[in-house]
Amino acid sequence: MIRVNKIAKERYNLLNNSNKDFKSIFEIMFKDEKNILAETNDGFRIYKRTYEEIKYEVLNKAYSINKLYPDLKNEYIGISVDSSIEWIICFWAILASNNKPYLINHRHPKNLSNSILSSLNAKYVLGVKMDYDAILIDYFSLKYEAPKNYDFIFENEIALSTSATTLKEKIVFYNGEELSNLILNCKGILKNNKQIKKHYKDQLKLLVFLPLYHIFGLVAVYLWFSFFGRTLVFLNDYLPDTIIKTIKKHEVTHIFAVPLFWNTIEKEILKEVNKNNKEKKFEKGLNLSIKLQKLMPSLGMKLSRKLMREVNDNLFGKSIKFMISGGGYIKDSTLRLFNGLGYPLNNGYGMSEVGITSVELSKKITDRLKNSIGKPFDSIEYKIEDNELLIKGKSISHKYMIEKKLYTISNDEFFHSSDIAKLEDGRYYILGRKDDLFIGPNGENINPDLIEKQINLDDIINLSVINYNDELSLIIQVNEFKKNNDLININNNVINELNKINSSIRPTKYYFTFNPLCAPTAIKVSRQYVLNKLKLNEIKLFNIEDIRSIEEKYNPKTLEKVIEIIKAETNNDNINKDSNLFFDLGINSLEYFSIMSNINNEFNINLSFEDSLTTPLNITLKIEELI
Repeated sequence: MIRVNKIAKERYNLLNNSNKDFKSIFEIMFKDEKNILAETNDGFRIYKRTYEEIKYEVLNKAYSINKLYPDLKNEYIGISVDSSIEWIICFWAILASNNKPYLINHRHPKNLSNSILSSLNAKYVLGVKMDYDAILIDYFSLKYEAPKNYDFIFENEIALSTSATTLKEKIVFYNGEELSNLILNCKGILKNNKQIKKHYKDQLKLLVFLPLYHIFGLVAVYLWFSFFGRTLVFLNDYLPDTIIKTIKKHEVTHIFAVPLFWNTIEKEILKEVNKNNKEKKFEKGLNLSIKLQKLMPSLGMKLSRKLMREVNDNLFGKSIKFMISGGGYIKDSTLRLFNGLGYPLNNGYGMSEVGITSVELSKKITDRLKNSIGKPFDSIEYKIEDNELLIKGKSISHKYMIEKKLYTISNDEFFHSSDIAKLEDGRYYILGRKDDLFIGPNGENINPDLIEKQINLDDIINLSVINYNDELSLIIQVNEFKKNNDLININNNVINELNKINSSIRPTKYYFTFNPLCAPTAIKVSRQYVLNKLKLNEIKLFNIEDIRSIEEKYNPKTLEKVIEIIKAETNNDNINKDSNLFFDLGINSLEYFSIMSNINNEFNINLSFEDSLTTPLNITLKIEELI
């Protein structure tokens, strides 16, 4: 721990006394060249890359850009690779070539990325593939070796886009000084919570789950940790099994992720607990664990790990030291579960325009469970005005662009976050979005976020409380492969949950949908996105009565014949109208083709193989629609 403190202090002082530009950050970050910057694996062997190796690649790529494109200076160049070692090399190579990187969000639709590239007048992208209306600088073609005394001139600005929950074009600009001040916030973070700098087997390794083109990933995952010479662990893919195996194989110590990640894992843990009929034992263990941590924060955390060892061994293992959730609301139950397991999960806050501005850093589990976003970092000042969180400081971006229109931000003025917040006991809490407030029948403001926090539903994908047709409505996204009986059970649970909510703020209508409530580019649900898709009829709603009425419309004889054809192909007599051909009966694509062909011949119709007909009832309804 002494060595860590020494490194942190040394690098803090170097940056604080520097020009606070990207060149200064780069030189300090790559100071200890023998340290391991990145780890990957092929499923068997772990591969390591040092800071020296990455620095060598960066400078050679930067020199190659200057050599091959001598007129390309002070221009924006898009980064066209996913989060990886190559992404880091591209980021610094563009800066070191006297150009400015645009961190392309690879979840954006192609037309949105092309529009942003056009707004930045970015004619080139650097990467390994060409998906955009720009000239590709092929990453692997940059093979020149930089002379030892070559004078690299660094640019001092980057651009990134928001997570695009509404698919609106929005670009945010940061310079080296602003990101330097974000990095320098680490001094206060390390002072307020020693847990964040703890190593495992003399190693501190952060899982790269968040995309590096997102402000949370760029600052909290990459800059905060690489600046101090720590190690990043990259994933091969984002499958749950891959994530768990990677954490254990590399002995990851830190995980920073969005609420969706934590909420999903919570659901899986509880599902496994319920399957083994260990609900009471698990809940008793969590309660005891939390009590121990309240009495003895540090020792209690260690004892909790041992107490909940059966779950932890199947989850992240022993190496995890610190975790942060950010980018949206995390459920109280999720914070309670992970902290109860002995994994310190802390809630944080930030925005693309202001960077990462606070994290709950209390050593006390009671504070972590309150779901606060903590106190503002050293470079940041918070103020609440008309219930809205206002932010100013030396680390927030200096300008941003929305739909081609440029706005400037002064670090002497407060930025309006549009987040509803409160200050209590010295800590800040986010209560919802100002734009989403609904005016109730009595003229009072109703906060949909507070309603959503009261609704606990298992076995659904997403939910959103919105103003739909001038009524406060709950929209629930469910899996399209759910059986009708399962949907009816979910419907009953919805009714029970709504009945628990005070009648003055209770949604008056609720609907189901199979369509996504979240843009594929986004990490959280946007109510504006849902409303836009409803207007375009791209989110189609139904209720439980629609299901019941559909069941009454089919011809039993048609259904009987469909089941007969499926039985003949599968040799399975245990088939009902809701049996899923793939999940329940385990058929393959060839068997599916054969079933559909036989049905087409029997009824003299032409069913499309792209219609997602996966149950006898679905097939029957489609047949009767065609005949």
